[in-house]
Amino acid sequence: MKKLPQDVVIFMLLKLPLKSLLRFKSIAKIWYTLILSDTFFKLHLKRTTTKKDEFILFIRTLREDDPYKFTSIASFFSGDDKNNLTPLFADVDVTHLTSTSCTIFNELIGPCHGLITLTDSDIIIVLNPGTRKYVVIPESPFECPKGYYRYIEAVAFGFDSIVNDYKIIKLSDVYWDPPTDDRGPRGSRVEIYNLSIDSWREHNIEFSSIYFTHCSEIYYKEAVHWFTIQDDLVILCFDISSEIFRTMELPSVCTDLNGPRYGLAVLNDSLVLMSYPDSMCSIGHTENLLNIWMMKEYGESESWIKIRIISPLPIPIESALVIWKDYLLLLQTQTGYLISYDLNSDEVKEFNLNGHHESLRAIKYIECLTTIPTLSEHSKQVNNY
Repeated sequence: MKKLPQDVVIFMLLKLPLKSLLRFKSIAKIWYTLILSDTFFKLHLKRTTTKKDEFILFIRTLREDDPYKFTSIASFFSGDDKNNLTPLFADVDVTHLTSTSCTIFNELIGPCHGLITLTDSDIIIVLNPGTRKYVVIPESPFECPKGYYRYIEAVAFGFDSIVNDYKIIKLSDVYWDPPTDDRGPRGSRVEIYNLSIDSWREHNIEFSSIYFTHCSEIYYKEAVHWFTIQDDLVILCFDISSEIFRTMELPSVCTDLNGPRYGLAVLNDSLVLMSYPDSMCSIGHTENLLNIWMMKEYGESESWIKIRIISPLPIPIESALVIWKDYLLLLQTQTGYLISYDLNSDEVKEFNLNGHHESLRAIKYIECLTTIPTLSEHSKQVNNY
């Protein structure tokens, strides 16, 4: 290393996979210092990558012999030119990191600089699948006033480029609990956690109730996106830096709440909207097809264009998951199995990967050196899995 200019060494290191970089840290102190330096981290974050560098994480829930007990499993895969899934390492049991009572609400949020958040609303963890490190986020200290109760609508995660920090946002409905079975008036609560200082704070801002559907929580353009109902179904966005809510309209034909399900994804670096049959509706109320719209200009609702119709669907599906490599649409079937639909060739492939009803989640990511900050001495610390 002493014989080569540092910029040449950095150029060579940036070509290496993350696994090799982590090994090289242990060779010598000078390597350790260089690889963990802020300069190298920023260069590694901005390095040129391709779709071949994408990995994928699945969270799925399996029912145990006891019908009231479930096991939550994290599975990590790479892909090949034939679109096969190759395990990166053995499955990880994450049951202790999620509740087992509401398996359909386990969500994966991100990725953001290689970090992913796994949450069931009660428990929130931030993990780096590349370095195999994670941290359990401490619970918010804010409680409801006496006589009220809260319902957690959604959890968001992203990077604030202005203050250079990662944030977790928890959105809750707060209801007065009257001495009847009817809910009282609704209020909303926004709580924000800054990862670098290990601190929660309340943000006094109103938001519309989240309309929960699978594959509807997307981190894109430093904002988190969900669906919400105003006069019609719209996209609700929360900007991580400005901490402001805004909305975007859907295509005019995508406001029917009694027919298809809707999902959000990213395709060719653009936001896309999917509509597909709701398995809970009768055949007469929903068509057996999947539509994909793309927003050509982000934030411009008039720029939605329909780019694909898959009709008829080759297999009855339960939910859309993610678009991988910009052409593989991953779906969970009504029998619980994972399938892929090739948007280029129309080929359908079924994988030996399944989960409990509506429990399968997927997120694509690129490995990164991002270090999870060490929290205060009174909080949970960074762990390995």
